[in-house]
Amino acid sequence: MSYDGPLPQWTAIKWGGPYEAIAPDGTIWRLWAVDAPPDDDPFPVGYRLAPRDDLGNVNFITGDGGLYQALDMAGLRIAGDAVRADPDGARRQLGLEDG
Repeated sequence: MSYDGPLPQWTAIKWGGPYEAIAPDGTIWRLWAVDAPPDDDPFPVGYRLAPRDDLGNVNFITGDGGLYQALDMAGLRIAGDAVRADPDGARRQLGLEDG
């Protein structure tokens, strides 16, 4: 995998998460796992993604594929415009080959 491309690089804030990444627009995003959602949580078990300065503005990321898939999906979500502008760079970062 390459680290040169449009997808953000995730950093673990502490061992096991949460994780943070800077989007192309400069927004810092946080991704964290929720194994036992509270009763008032509208989302099931999985991951939550939100801007670090607005953690109440939560997006759901499925946990079905595990942590690495959640990080990739979150990166695609927060850097969608940059990925569309450089799809080949995103493929390289994700270790995907043409064909």
